[in-house]
Amino acid sequence: MPAGVKRTTKKAIKKKKTNLSRLYVTMNKLVIDAVDNEIMKRFKLLIDASEEDLPKIEIDSLIKSPESSDSSLFPEGLQPYIKHYLFMTKRNRKKQ
Repeated sequence: MPAGVKRTTKKAIKKKKTNLSRLYVTMNKLVIDAVDNEIMKRFKLLIDASEEDLPKIEIDSLIKSPESSDSSLFPEGLQPYIKHYLFMTKRNRKKQ
């Protein structure tokens, strides 16, 4: 590369979204059918595209006590996935 020419492309630094990833892993354990798989694919794409992670406290409370969680407390883009997680946990409890 000639002197004085700067590279315009830089490697994008991926931020680790550990809390959203933890929710993804927890949800993935509850997958039963093709609908769940499709939702999980879309959720993974959303996690990869999002710039911010959710606070650990919110994810912990959601995972530990899903029946008392309110999906309206989460950002609007995540609400359908939170609602589906709540549905999956209820469905899992009924089967046991």
